[in-house]
Amino acid sequence: MSWVASAFAPRRDHKGMSTPSYAARWFLPVCMVLVGGWAWGLTEGNLFMWSALTVMVATPVLSLGWYLIGLISTRFEPLYILEKAETAHKARIERKKNRKSARMNGESRI
Repeated sequence: MSWVASAFAPRRDHKGMSTPSYAARWFLPVCMVLVGGWAWGLTEGNLFMWSALTVMVATPVLSLGWYLIGLISTRFEPLYILEKAETAHKARIERKKNRKSARMNGESRI
């Protein structure tokens, strides 16, 4: 698997729910550091103005970046966050299937 597929593939948790890719997770701190560094020079060290400008500029940058990362992520097959999450999700599916077949056969839960 290439590093691009590894970074951009959506992740599944132990319930099989889709969670953000590693690229989307790392985009927040990278964006905040870059925008914060850019804003520091403009605000000449004024901490209040720096934080306000950082949040104001980072918000649309993050929205656009996450949108683009989402478009790229649709090209990759989802992966599980951890091997244990995959095991737990498959066990959960198996339990649901067994319960459903037991109900179809008229067995009780006792």
